[in-house]
Formats: sequence, C-alpha cells, structure tokens
Amino acid sequence: MQPSPLQCFAAGHDEPAPQRFALAVYGGAFDPPHTGHASVIRRVLETSEQVLVVPSYRHADAKRMADFDLRCVWVARMAARFGDRVRCCSLERELGATGQVIYSYDLLSRLAERHALPTERLALVIGEDNLARLQTFHRTVELRQRFGLVVADEEMSVHSSAIRAMIAAGQAIPEAWQLPEIETDMAIYRSVM
Repeated sequence: MQPSPLQCFAAGHDEPAPQRFALAVYGGAFDPPHTGHASVIRRVLETSEQVLVVPSYRHADAKRMADFDLRCVWVARMAARFGDRVRCCSLERELGATGQVIYSYDLLSRLAERHALPTERLALVIGEDNLARLQTFHRTVELRQRFGLVVADEEMSVHSSAIRAMIAAGQAIPEAWQLPEIETDMAIYRSVM
C-alpha cells in the first residue's frame, strides 16, 4: 500500500510545499496509541529531523482519558521503535499544572524556547480531519504565522475511541490496529469505561 501523502506548510504560507523542519510536534490523547499514530510518525520523519509526541495532559474538550503517566509510558514505547529521532514529551503536565487548558500555540512556543529554535523550524502535526477546524484553534492566525504545519492524511482507518469501545464490549481488536509494545496493557479499558 502506498503511504498517504503529507502536506507541509511553511510558517506564514497557505499553500503546501516541500519542507524540512527541525522539530515536528505531534500531540493528541494517545488513549491508546495505535498503528495509525505510528504511521503518522513514520511519515513525518521524512520531513523533520525529530518528532516529539506529546500526550494531552488536560484535554481541551474535557475528555476523560487514561492516566497521563501510563499514556506517556505507552507513547515512549511506541517512540522507541523509531530510534532517537522520536521521543515522548511530557511538557503538557508542566503547562497544565495549574488547571488551565493547554493550547497548541503555547506548547509550540514553549518548545521553541526550550530547544532554542526559531519558531519557523517547528511544525505542528495534525490529521487531515483537523485541517478543516484549524480556524477554531486558539490564536490560529499567530500559530500559522509563526509555526509550520504538517497535515497527515489518514493512512488507515483506526481510532482510539473504537479500540476503547471494542475492549469495553469484550471484542477482539484487529491485529493490524495494535501496537505490540502496549497490547498487554489494553485490559485497563475494561475498567476505565
């Protein structure tokens, strides 16, 4: 199967064009991470020197999620399959410690500071489903002016919510959806749901 393309946008540009970023930031609940997430990371590595995978600490939609530390462990296990160019980043815990919602703009700004990178060398990774709602993101105009954007088309139709629902219903998860690194931990969703 031919991998789905990525669309890369330089900071301040509305048309996609080939780009090379120093750091791509892939955020999400990762509740649980699955092979669709791994597919995005694999493809983003073609456009970026490093990928930081950032589990949500406090979801903007107040979505209930599995324990943050556990999700970080899962993401770190998934990241290990890609070597030292992919890492789990738990910065959202620090940013959300006082209870506020963590926005992509604030996360990217802090990461640019920490890594001493010009903001245009960082890119936010989103799925194609989020491209249509990008205008609803906090400080979206500044986000697009200062940072790059990598949009990943869905290569496989797998979603964490479907995995959770299947586990809660006692159904088997398709093998193609599962990450062997975390497969044994999935029983948590029998009690979380």
